[in-house]
Amino acid sequence: MIKTLYNRDARKLAQMAVENFILAVQKILARKDYAVVAIPGGNSIVEFFSILKQEKNISWEKLHFFMLDERLVSLKNEDSNFRQAYEKLFQPLIKDGRLSRGNLHPFNYESKTLGYGINAYKKELVKFGLQYDIVLAGVGEDGHIGALFPDYSALENKADFVILRDAPKLPAERMTSSVKLIQTASVAFAFFIGGKKRAAYEKFLNESINIKKCPASLLKKVKNLYVVTDLSRR
Repeated sequence: MIKTLYNRDARKLAQMAVENFILAVQKILARKDYAVVAIPGGNSIVEFFSILKQEKNISWEKLHFFMLDERLVSLKNEDSNFRQAYEKLFQPLIKDGRLSRGNLHPFNYESKTLGYGINAYKKELVKFGLQYDIVLAGVGEDGHIGALFPDYSALENKADFVILRDAPKLPAERMTSSVKLIQTASVAFAFFIGGKKRAAYEKFLNESINIKKCPASLLKKVKNLYVVTDLSRR
């Protein structure tokens, strides 16, 4: 099922996305004790976070947050996706006592270990069945999600988490969830926000364009996909 959430007003669009996110969480928690949510970095998700953190009608203690992708930097670095999520979403929830720090699962980059920390990160996700329930994905201007870029080798990698040393977008060193892992989710939200995402959105809508040319298209394999956009269809 693919459902498009459209509104030109950023605030109203974010509210629509949050409402559907809450419904998705409720359905998941009706059949299991927790929900695993993979979150991205980037500007597209910021308005969504600003609305989501105000919600009282969520069983926050049952949500566990993993990183869809991360830059290979410390968690305090301004380039860290986790730092953005912490400041925009998690910090106020923790302060209010609605969310525990134990529900946060940041990727800790370990430069001196084999795998740079992805082996430990996989073990952490194994505790939750080695799968996501909900994926939040901001779509880039070239159609990338996470750190899965067009015509890039990571798209073919069969591991669960992949390290990139030469990503085509700076910073070049990144970690990303793989195609296989992302497609374990039962629900996904793809955010096409802003006029610069027009070309990516058109590629996404074009059924003749494959994942290699538009990685965001891999989300079409997820059972329930919400396309969140302020771009009208031409």
